[in-house]
Amino acid sequence: MEEHVQDHLEEQESISFLDILLVLTRRRKVIGQTLGLSLVIGLTFAIISPTKYTATAKVIRESTSQETGGLSGLAALRGFGINIGGGASGLTEENYPEILRSRELLLAVVNSPFHFNDLDTSMSLVTYQVMYPSLLKILTKGLRAVTIDLPGNILRWIRGVDSVATVPEDVSGIVGLTWDEYESIKFLNSLFSVNVSRSSGMMTISTTTRDPLLSAQIVVTLIDNLRLRVQDLYTEKARENLEFIQARFNEVRVDLEEAEGDLARFLDANQNPQTARLRFEVERLQRQVDVKTDLYRELQTQMMQAEIELQHEQPVITIVEAPIPPNEHSAPKRKLIVVISLMLGLFAGVGLAYIGQFINNLQGDKSQEESLEEIKATLGSSKWLGKLVRLFRRKPA
Repeated sequence: MEEHVQDHLEEQESISFLDILLVLTRRRKVIGQTLGLSLVIGLTFAIISPTKYTATAKVIRESTSQETGGLSGLAALRGFGINIGGGASGLTEENYPEILRSRELLLAVVNSPFHFNDLDTSMSLVTYQVMYPSLLKILTKGLRAVTIDLPGNILRWIRGVDSVATVPEDVSGIVGLTWDEYESIKFLNSLFSVNVSRSSGMMTISTTTRDPLLSAQIVVTLIDNLRLRVQDLYTEKARENLEFIQARFNEVRVDLEEAEGDLARFLDANQNPQTARLRFEVERLQRQVDVKTDLYRELQTQMMQAEIELQHEQPVITIVEAPIPPNEHSAPKRKLIVVISLMLGLFAGVGLAYIGQFINNLQGDKSQEESLEEIKATLGSSKWLGKLVRLFRRKPA
């Protein structure tokens, strides 16, 4: 009984393998044509794909004095009655990618000058996008203009409204974007990527363009503007306090100069005051000078300490690995494209072969001997085929 079951299983396995081999031999042309077509498409795509270069930089953020406790001597300055400390809090390295992609930072980057090797000139990304738009952008813009944007453009033309919202000059705190700046920010966002390692806090910034020098320039400009933006966020309150102290210091300096001038003019007019009224007036003027002098010195000390604290509060972004123009391209990966196209072509060819066999298989299943004979007739006689036939030929019971 067990031998019968074993022979039945071997028979099923051999029939299944022969069915697979039969389909592959019958539909070998379909498989070959599909594989060839896929290879041609893959080679064409690998050849026409533009060469791109990726420049990468690694930076790390150092802790500020606010996070490490700050200078111990600065706490004594609070006694002057003016709050001179405190930067932005709650800003960690996890927030840096969001800051790097913020509209304010990207707007500064797209308006920065870059050197384009293919044009041998320098211009901003906004100007480059306007003067040298890509073919895809031209086609997309034209298609949108006559389809999706057509009703809105007609209404704006009838109403006399510009397509870009402008901000009046008397409105403060709001920065308006032109359409070209908006498009350039979207374009820049697609060029670079940023990742932060949770374990080390290392941030990796990568930019991919068709020009290796341009890729490196964009990374450098991103890092420079990131430094400025983070410093602004960290030191906003400290800068406001410093500006307040500077304004009070300038007021007190003017008051002190006026008090000293009043005292000097009174003494010039009264060389040797003898009367009590004159002596009291001299003492009063002298007291005003002394009070304003003390206040002047205190504010001067506070201003110096506030400047020191402001400088100490600024976060330091250290470049661990500076970006350089890459020598080797990062895309397209032509070998990988060819391998993938071959695999896809093979899978597609086998799939089409089985679909065709399923459609044409209306005459009923053939016997094992007939399948072997058809395979042999298709592929021709060979030593390995003879062994394969003998291996799967059913043994008599």
